[in-house]
Amino acid sequence: MNEQRFLSQLEEFSTAFNDTKGNGVTRFSWSHTATLAQSWLEKEFSRMGISLRADGAGNLHAHIKGKTDLPRVIVGSHLDTVQNGAKYDGSFGLVAALETLRSFREEGFIPNRSIEFIAFAEEEGANFGTTCLGSKLITGIIKPNDLKSLCNDETNAWDMLEKFGLDPANLENEQIVPHTVYAYLEAHVEQERRLFKNNYKLGIVKAISAMRSYRIIYHGESVFAATPLKERRDPVVSFIECHTEIQKAVASGIFPENTRFTVGQICCNPGTPIMVPGECIFTIDIRNLEISNLPAISEKIKEIIVKVAEKNGIGVDIVPLSRSGGVKMSELVQNAYKNATNELGFEYFEMNCGTALDAAPMGMVVPAGLLLVANQVNSETGEKYALPEDLCSGALVYEKTIRQLVSE
Repeated sequence: MNEQRFLSQLEEFSTAFNDTKGNGVTRFSWSHTATLAQSWLEKEFSRMGISLRADGAGNLHAHIKGKTDLPRVIVGSHLDTVQNGAKYDGSFGLVAALETLRSFREEGFIPNRSIEFIAFAEEEGANFGTTCLGSKLITGIIKPNDLKSLCNDETNAWDMLEKFGLDPANLENEQIVPHTVYAYLEAHVEQERRLFKNNYKLGIVKAISAMRSYRIIYHGESVFAATPLKERRDPVVSFIECHTEIQKAVASGIFPENTRFTVGQICCNPGTPIMVPGECIFTIDIRNLEISNLPAISEKIKEIIVKVAEKNGIGVDIVPLSRSGGVKMSELVQNAYKNATNELGFEYFEMNCGTALDAAPMGMVVPAGLLLVANQVNSETGEKYALPEDLCSGALVYEKTIRQLVSE
């Protein structure tokens, strides 16, 4: 691979298609900015004589024909980001895959197995709160008709896809057939800092944590701020109590080891300084490595949520948003990553991953493997980034691993 070209194109892709320049990277799926990023990828693949097509969810696909009809190898990552996200989130894996395929073309390497490149849509769940939506749709974990009930304040997912010029009705014909896939390989910058803290540059993932997320709506009564405290049914008070009770429960050790609990969004309706809100709406993300632990953890947290509402005489709705993860990575791909890393003279850290990347839903239907690159944090600004030498090391391991598996 051409390391300088890889770094240059990674920089270009990571900075050019961004709605919040100077304040992280924001590139939501099915947006004008995502369209520009898609056009950039189409241009780069076109230079190799390869066409790029979008499926009904907006996932982008490219195919490189191999010598045989053996099950293919899929490579890629996600195109979208969260609001004000990390610079190389998703883009590292996409550009590393692009550079790998271009290097193969330039050296005249024809793989034994065909290769499929996928740039996944809506991995972050920024539009509807459901993570890995693009990969869940083409693996059948989420059915196309479910898109009609997946809503935000403005629309549902089905209508949003159609408005963007996509055909969600055709997704049933575009799902991955497991026996036709030999392996899925993803490379990503770590979103935690376990590699950095353990003084490693590269991580080979053994398993991805299971996660569940919910939107909670506490329904109180909107009255003027002059209303005496004892006469209020303030949903914000219930949110505070709920959050406190869950933290107490976590601290008491009643949940399995490594349980994670996060309130990522909170808003009030109406959001007026002189009014007591009628609603307090917030999200809860629950994670644990073992998927079998999630039902009991979720039920306990729901029990706390409802108990607080009953105590304060308000209503409550608990709306499921997303579920994923709880999947072990393929030993085939793990071993291929290890072989490549050893041959290149790098060290690696075997680890579990707490982030629900596309390798999680993909790993539920085909053998999958995830390679992580160390995440640094600027001590002054708090900005996450990865060192150029670490990015190149990760891309080299990724390329060598792909070469090994497509040659088998």
